[in-house]
Amino acid sequence: MASGPAKRKPAQSGVNTSDHRHIEALIKGDGHVMIGAIQPVRNAAVAYDGKQAVAMLRYRPEESLTSILKRLDVAIATAQASGERVDEWNQPGAKWT
Repeated sequence: MASGPAKRKPAQSGVNTSDHRHIEALIKGDGHVMIGAIQPVRNAAVAYDGKQAVAMLRYRPEESLTSILKRLDVAIATAQASGERVDEWNQPGAKWT
């Protein structure tokens, strides 16, 4: 039996990237997205265009990954159209969880 690196299959995507075209374009450019604990916000989603954060969202209670991805895609589009960052982190009365 020959040993060597195990063959790996490409990851299967359950998310249709055409539904998230603004996220896809951001990532294909110089940007990236982060979802999860981003201190000091425990439940966060951030889109970064390579120069600055364009969207900083908070997970809603019981929100699904599909839902936060859709909201992040819309927030990126909104920020690009308006030239202003979408910021749910720094709202009056916002809690850091």
